[in-house]
Amino acid sequence: MADDSVPPVQAPDPNPYANPKNPNNLIERVQAILLKPAATWDVIERETPDVKTLYTSYIMPLAAIGPVATAIGGIVFGGGLFRIVSAVLLYILSLILIYVVALIIDGLAPSFNGQKNFIQALKVAAYSSTAGWVAAVLSIHPGLGVIGSLLGLYGLYLMYLGLPKLMKNPADKTIVYMIVNAVVYFVLVLIMGAVIATFAGISALTTGGLAALAVNHAVVAPNVSKIDQAANHMEAAANQMAAQASAMENGQTTVKLADAGALLALLPPSLNGVARSDDRTQANTMGGMAVSTAEGTYRIGDGSLHLTVTDMGTMAGFGAMAAAVNINTSSSSATGYEKVTTQNGQMVTEEYDTQSKHGKYAVVSNGRITVEAEGDNVDMATLKSAVASIDLGRAQALTK
Repeated sequence: MADDSVPPVQAPDPNPYANPKNPNNLIERVQAILLKPAATWDVIERETPDVKTLYTSYIMPLAAIGPVATAIGGIVFGGGLFRIVSAVLLYILSLILIYVVALIIDGLAPSFNGQKNFIQALKVAAYSSTAGWVAAVLSIHPGLGVIGSLLGLYGLYLMYLGLPKLMKNPADKTIVYMIVNAVVYFVLVLIMGAVIATFAGISALTTGGLAALAVNHAVVAPNVSKIDQAANHMEAAANQMAAQASAMENGQTTVKLADAGALLALLPPSLNGVARSDDRTQANTMGGMAVSTAEGTYRIGDGSLHLTVTDMGTMAGFGAMAAAVNINTSSSSATGYEKVTTQNGQMVTEEYDTQSKHGKYAVVSNGRITVEAEGDNVDMATLKSAVASIDLGRAQALTK
């Protein structure tokens, strides 16, 4: 029988996934943790990298995805120097953040009957962040930010699988252990965003999208019944993610995807007396992953507004996780504001900059349908009315 053990990365025959000189191995590891997480955590548990190797071979290259995308987006779509400066700061602080989160995971382990082991904790922090790092590539286009943030929530599911295997906590302690770690992580992201806002002159949440995950459940309101309620919702969402991840691993599609043309028909023919133009539709079904999108543009006076309707399809588990943790947060700067609210399973994100006159307004309904309006030289009321023009009930019916 073949020996499937994984040798230490320092050995002459190093772990093939952790060789910083071979980018193909990095890609293989990313694919493995995203598509076959349970089996990959078993491999990761046996690996013995040191801190330097883990940073240079995995954390540093992947943490660079978001900052690079942010910088490119600033050059191509606007934002210029502020976005470039924020990208540099984001990268530096992200590297520090992972180390701090690992310290927290390690320090909390005994509280959940787990075993302290800093390298294992650093691996949990790093590999759980993979989905967010990869999804951050969507920040290159302003209109894809909400979807990218939701995809990043897959990291909670990765942590859910990884904690008991690496930190050796009992299975029945995993959900609350995960919630507490997630809360600390995203509070640190908020702090990081505030630092970037101070030095780069931008609002805090732009660096992390949906950064205040689960704050009101375990920090603002550390009530046991609320944490238990959150745990139940998150466990259901995690189970949904597990089913979808299993389907993707086997190349299966488990949902009926809304027809992109039917989604386009939901967009109003005109807004503020201006006809819709530049229609786009896209439906992707590959490897069990299915997402459908329709988009239209409205030229309103000197401004423009892009209205997008998306059926998250097999990615709906990410939206369900967002609703389960009940995101509620806000941030403001001298020139604008951002806020995220969740109510009755519907998540709303709102962002506006009075200086650039750029804004976004998006609604995620029942974790499945996303409607987003993004515009330049238009006011927030116009963005909100554009989103309100979409019949969410009809959109949901297309998925039945």
